[in-house]
Amino acid sequence: MSNDYDRIRNGIEFMTAYVSGNELLTQYVVERRREDPAAVETLMDGAAALCALLLHKMARETGKNEHELLQELATISYRREQQSDD
Repeated sequence: MSNDYDRIRNGIEFMTAYVSGNELLTQYVVERRREDPAAVETLMDGAAALCALLLHKMARETGKNEHELLQELATISYRREQQSDD
């Protein structure tokens, strides 16, 4: 079991690859799977830990609770998807 620091560090590495583009993300995931067959679970866990940390930070900064923020993010995502379909 990883500690929170390791989980968040894994999430940062994964999200860095994600925002760097599909090719780098694919390469990163392939390399991680080669090192550890359970890498996908580790990456998902790290991304979830990072998202939870960021969500908690946003909640403190905005005065909203995490559920409100998640609902807002879902609404924004839905609207963007609808706009891209038009």
